[in-house]
Amino acid sequence: MGPGYEDMFDPSSNQRFQENDDNKTGYPEYCRTIRIQEANGSVKELVFPKALDLDRPKRARTTFSPDQLFELEREFQRNQYLVGKERTDLAKRLRLSETQVKVWFQNRRTKYKRDRVRDAEVRDSKSESFAACNILRMLQRDSTTLPQCTTGMSALLPAYHPYAFPGYSPT
Repeated sequence: MGPGYEDMFDPSSNQRFQENDDNKTGYPEYCRTIRIQEANGSVKELVFPKALDLDRPKRARTTFSPDQLFELEREFQRNQYLVGKERTDLAKRLRLSETQVKVWFQNRRTKYKRDRVRDAEVRDSKSESFAACNILRMLQRDSTTLPQCTTGMSALLPAYHPYAFPGYSPT
């Protein structure tokens, strides 16, 4: 595939690739290039920093037991930011490293924030639908040619709302 490249084959992906450690590629000295030949014959050249250890196997993902997850969730409900002695004590109690506890809390806070944003978007869209139905109902009072609002919003209306009681008709 090219001069200066060591030829290799990966049977798991059925791809041929070459690695170049000499600096005849035109990239800076701190770069490492790998060329991959796809099954269809096309060649891709990937450039990585030499400091990136591509040969080291990836660390296995931590699997938490149900009991550990229960304790972590319970602690998260009590306090979203666990630091110092609290984190040390929880890690010891759950037989985890402090780093595992720290990363779990970081990930859990991220999930919490993402869920709150999603819930707010759902509430906003329901509010918009609710407002649209109210506007349509107000317009229906004056005209019989407009279609009825059929989004099923009456089930979502609060009990104190004038449209929430049975038998109410805007016309």
